[in-house]
Amino acid sequence: MLFVCWLWRGSGFTKKTAKYDGSHVAALASMLRRHGDHDLLCVTDDVSEVPHTVKFVEMPEHVRTMPDYLPKLWAWSPEFHRIIGSGRFASIDLDVVITDDFTDVFDAVAPVILWDKASRELYNTSLFCLEVGKHHEVWTGLTHDELKRAKARAVYWTGDQSWVSHVLGPGALTFGEESGVMQYRPLQHRNSKPEDMKAGFMCGPYSPDEEAKLSEWVRQEWR
Repeated sequence: MLFVCWLWRGSGFTKKTAKYDGSHVAALASMLRRHGDHDLLCVTDDVSEVPHTVKFVEMPEHVRTMPDYLPKLWAWSPEFHRIIGSGRFASIDLDVVITDDFTDVFDAVAPVILWDKASRELYNTSLFCLEVGKHHEVWTGLTHDELKRAKARAVYWTGDQSWVSHVLGPGALTFGEESGVMQYRPLQHRNSKPEDMKAGFMCGPYSPDEEAKLSEWVRQEWR
């Protein structure tokens, strides 16, 4: 399967979140190959950071300058879908430790499949699968006025994740933590990996490389 990751330096990174670089891209590519022989495409604003073994797409200027994590919404654009060509792809964040092939969560035939693990929102965009040519409205409907209305109505705003929930609304096909895709919780998971975990997302200020200094199993898996 084709996976897409995102590496850029925008205003979203001024929040209290972990910082990512080419080493995270390299580790993600290695884990995806090791657990299913999947391909990785990195969307970036600095091609010099991308490992030479990973294919990349340079993020357009009008995308990289968007606030919060809105640049990731380019995944839903007609322009990006023309780059992909056809079929389906999965968007995946860099803050993940993969321990097994989890792509069976995308087995269903649906235009979009999203993770249901989000705080006060419908969907978590750390991982989702999208059919090329579908749901362009997530990108094309992103106007200043509509974004302002969405923010005013939101109880909790995280950027791209909130916007996707706003546009799609309830009812999209989802998978949950019972699938093996989980939120990594240091107090629970640092000392031992959950037996049924296939992919653990840090979801915030933690990062795989920092956790690898504190957790033996993360150190063995994040490579």
